[in-house]
Amino acid sequence: MQGRIINLNGGVYKVLLDDNNIVSIKARGKLRSEKMVGINEKSMSKKATLLTIKNSPKVGDIVLVKNDMIDQILPRKNQLIRPDIANVDQILLVFAACEPDFSFYLLDLFLVNILKQGITPVIVITKIDKIEKTKLELLKNDLLYYKNLGYQIIFVNSISKEGIEEVSNALAGKITVLSGQTGAGKSTLINALIPEFKLQTQEISMALGRGKHTTRQTNLYAYKDGFIGDTPGFSKLDISNIDKYELPSLFKEFNDYSCKFKDCIHLPNMLGCAIYQAVLDNKILKSRYDNYLKMQQLMTNKERKK
Repeated sequence: MQGRIINLNGGVYKVLLDDNNIVSIKARGKLRSEKMVGINEKSMSKKATLLTIKNSPKVGDIVLVKNDMIDQILPRKNQLIRPDIANVDQILLVFAACEPDFSFYLLDLFLVNILKQGITPVIVITKIDKIEKTKLELLKNDLLYYKNLGYQIIFVNSISKEGIEEVSNALAGKITVLSGQTGAGKSTLINALIPEFKLQTQEISMALGRGKHTTRQTNLYAYKDGFIGDTPGFSKLDISNIDKYELPSLFKEFNDYSCKFKDCIHLPNMLGCAIYQAVLDNKILKSRYDNYLKMQQLMTNKERKK
């Protein structure tokens, strides 16, 4: 019988079967060592590329169950490492307006990693009730650039339920992972969407200045003909799986310009570079370009260490 993995805990998988029954089972040993060929459809590429990946069951996998064991994993359309989940339609990127402070660099880092996987991001800004109105208006104004790039942005107050209906509509019929800034209130957001789950929430650790990790496991919850994935919080991403020549294509607006230099990575002071000129002409947001340069510098430093 076919089903979808909705939880993994200590080597035991909860699988929602096609007959709507949920079973707790283990996977056959062969699945921990075999390789499989999947398809990774990059959002900015013209065609899909074959990718060899470790065939170890993940939450979100569609599997075949035989003799009370996971016997086979069906091909994935995508997979993430952090959070460790497969077959995702979109990612709800949850960021706090404050507590912790909003980080545009962290936002750009998440967007690059998500677009690398060919997954649609939806940006949700929480805790709008905890920030001064003038600061909130400034943040909304800064995020207009991202809205104009085509990113959906939703502002939410989980207590008063402002913005919750818009989030709910965005989730309908989709397999959605909640990810983003640590301490931004992902579990609180799920509580507002699905009150009966009453997920544990924790306050920001003021001493550390960052959020405590509330969620310990990756779980899929059925919601409006789709699923919501609640994943362990994290605040650090890397770009080790992205090539420095690929990075420009993951900044959506860069693709609107044709640089005359082959394999150009669009560094400052390159006369004739269409991207750098667009920055000078204020057509590309300077702070976002600075974040791009910071990522390129990380790649350069890594190359030097090899």
